[in-house]
Amino acid sequence: MKIEKISDTQIKIILNQADLKHRDIKISELAYGSKKAQDLFRDMMEAAFEEYGFDVENAPLMIEAVPLSMDSIMIIVTKVENPEEIEEKLNAFRPKPNTRTFKKKTGVEEKVETNNLLIYSFNTLNDVVHVSSRIYSLYCGINSLYKDINNGKYFLVLHKNYFITSNTNHIEAILSEYGEKHKSSPLSEEFLNEHGELMIKNNAIEILKKHLA
Repeated sequence: MKIEKISDTQIKIILNQADLKHRDIKISELAYGSKKAQDLFRDMMEAAFEEYGFDVENAPLMIEAVPLSMDSIMIIVTKVENPEEIEEKLNAFRPKPNTRTFKKKTGVEEKVETNNLLIYSFNTLNDVVHVSSRIYSLYCGINSLYKDINNGKYFLVLHKNYFITSNTNHIEAILSEYGEKHKSSPLSEEFLNEHGELMIKNNAIEILKKHLA
């Protein structure tokens, strides 16, 4: 179990296969509030308090779980000052769908949501390392790094950000300092999957950030 304090009101916890196996719990069980899941959550909060003084007693919490792979999961715990703010924060956190319509040869229309995906390209791996270091504390989500074997460019694909305190425009401003934004859609990501070289899957920013640690 890896715990990281993001701010006074937010922590990130990563559970791997060994953590789950030790407690005889599956990732799917976490969503149903079983007794084992509740015991695990208490253990996580005790560890967060011991390590960072992160006290959740009598505090309303918002919890987001992000699967990183088949056997690891990232949990974001946020303390909300006023209970009535939770729904407001959730509504702000869930952007309205921004869809584009594509017509297949069959004539059937297919709508693709595009606002929860960002794709940027970079000329060098060093650029990706530096941008990863800068946005690491602002972004939390599934992200992967690809290399275009034809032109040598690196493509960073970022999925939905689970840090409710982060501003997407701020993150994009940092990304734009180092790279170039591309059409960000599932179709673009699928193209990279088929024609690019997958270098780091799901947690590229965390891995690359360590190069400057």
